[in-house]
Amino acid sequence: MTKVVVSAFVALMVMAPSLSAQTKYGIVNTETILKELPAAIESSKKLEAFATAAQDTLRMMQKDFEQRIEQYQKQQALMSAEAKKKEEESLQGLRMRFLQYQEEKLGAQGEVSRLRESYLKPIRDKVAEAIAFVAKEEKVNLVLDKVSGVVLYSEDKADLTYKVLDRMKRGDK
Repeated sequence: MTKVVVSAFVALMVMAPSLSAQTKYGIVNTETILKELPAAIESSKKLEAFATAAQDTLRMMQKDFEQRIEQYQKQQALMSAEAKKKEEESLQGLRMRFLQYQEEKLGAQGEVSRLRESYLKPIRDKVAEAIAFVAKEEKVNLVLDKVSGVVLYSEDKADLTYKVLDRMKRGDK
C-alpha cells in the first residue's frame, strides 16, 4: 500500500508542477508519537495486562482439556459405550468453550480489539488535532505518515480529485 501512496504522490508532483511549487510538505512518524506519548503508553500497558490475563485463562483451559483427554484415554478401555459417548461430548464441550473464549477475548472482533480501539481512538483524535494545528502553524499543506505513507493532513486546496476526474472524463486531449 505504501508503494501505491508514494507512486500516487510522485505522479501528483509530476502532473502538477505549479501546485508542487506552492505546496509545503511535512512528515510525521506516528509510531514514534505512540511510543512516547504517555497516554498511549498507559493504554498499551492496560491492554497488555488484559490480554495477558486472557491468555493465562486460555492456557489453564487448555491444560484442563489436555488432562481430561489424557484421563479419558487411560480409562477408555474400561468404559461402556454410553460412558465413552458422554465423556467425548463433555470433551467436545470443553473444546468449544475454549474456542469460544479465545474468539470472544482475542479474536478479530474480540474484547482485546474493542478495548484497543476504545483506548486508541481518543489518542488518535488528539494526535490528528495536534498534527493539524502544527501543520497550520508551520504553513504545511500536506502531512504524510513516515511509517505508512498515509496522508494525515491536507489543505483543501491540495485536493485534486475533481480536476483529475474532469480530465479523465474529457479523455486524453
